[in-house]
Amino acid sequence: MMEANRSKEEEEEEEEEEEEEVEITLKTIGPTRPTSIKVPSSINVRDLRSLIAGVGKLPGEHLKLILRGEVLHDTKNGDDVHLRLKDRDSIIVAVKPKSPARHIRDGFDDDDDDDLKFQIPQSTSRWKRKLFSFLHDKVKLPF
Repeated sequence: MMEANRSKEEEEEEEEEEEEEVEITLKTIGPTRPTSIKVPSSINVRDLRSLIAGVGKLPGEHLKLILRGEVLHDTKNGDDVHLRLKDRDSIIVAVKPKSPARHIRDGFDDDDDDDLKFQIPQSTSRWKRKLFSFLHDKVKLPF
């Protein structure tokens, strides 16, 4: 009977931990001051992103969140990413800039970068194409 009571108590403690709220500090890049908000200690990144977007009146789809030196992604391998936040954690919030207006992009002359790009002839063998692709992906060489 003691074991049954202990397991119920342990379950209640676990439920309390899951529902526990922690206070985190949001440090937005730019001229704004740090903000403190209360969030559940166990939360997925997508929900955290929407909470932060609502509090700071920021576009959620353009937010980049950094916690403990790592960029937070909504999903990893197709699964939602869950976080365990601690009290007084700090999250750096950066807003990705919007892409330039279409009329500005269309007028941009990209000829300067053409000298740096590889030109792969159509007659190039398959293994050379794979090598070029590898270099592009891993070494970030321009094509």
